[in-house]
This record gives sequence, C-alpha cells and structure tokens, in this order.
Amino acid sequence: MKHLTLAFLATVFAQSAFAETKTYVCTMTKQDSRGWIAPEYAFRVDAENKAAQVAINPEWLATRFKDRGAKGYRLSWNRTMTASAGGNLRVRYQANLNPTKNSVTVRMAFVSTNASNKPYGVGTCRVEK
Repeated sequence: MKHLTLAFLATVFAQSAFAETKTYVCTMTKQDSRGWIAPEYAFRVDAENKAAQVAINPEWLATRFKDRGAKGYRLSWNRTMTASAGGNLRVRYQANLNPTKNSVTVRMAFVSTNASNKPYGVGTCRVEK
C-alpha cells in the first residue's frame, strides 16, 4: 500500500510539473486612466490548473481566474491604493486576456466609493519564453 501511495504522489507531481504556464507581457496602446491603468502588465497563466497571477511592483499577486472559452481568460484582483487627497481606496481590476488575438482589456472600478469613473485600457500582448 505504501508503494502504491508513493507511485500515485509521484504521478500527481509529475503531471503538475508538465502543466504549461505561459507569461504574457501586455503593453497598453490605448488608455483612459489618469494614472490608474499601468502602461504595461505581465500575467502568468496556467489554464490547465485554472490559476493566474499578475505582476504588481516586482511581486506576483494571485488573481481570480475564469476561462471564457473562445473569448480567452478573465482575471480579476483587488488592491488598496493611497488616494491623492489622503486615505486609502479599494479598487478592483479586471483583465480580459485573449491569447488567440494577443490582446488585453483592463478595467478598474472603485470598490469603496460610488464613483462613476471606471478607467480602462486596451493593449497588445506577447508570450515571454
């Protein structure tokens, strides 16, 4: 029984090691942001395991991941940012990444305030090797 368990664990780890993680670097070509949308984003996507990360100031932050089929992937994450007038603002980002068209759309919304301003950006992506 012990050998069977070890063989099973080795198989599981081997399969997860072969899971393909792709890193997309996206440059924003159109922005309506006033500084809320970054000029460039990097995403690590593991579609097989339904997981993704976004690069935020040299760290990788886990995102919520949704596979939308032919429309690509939807990634979303929250951040707390300092407002120019002082205090903190909670914001929610959503990126729609389409790997077949090498495109991305990033939208941002204010979570803790009732602001109608919803900055967005559109960009092109490339896969990093």
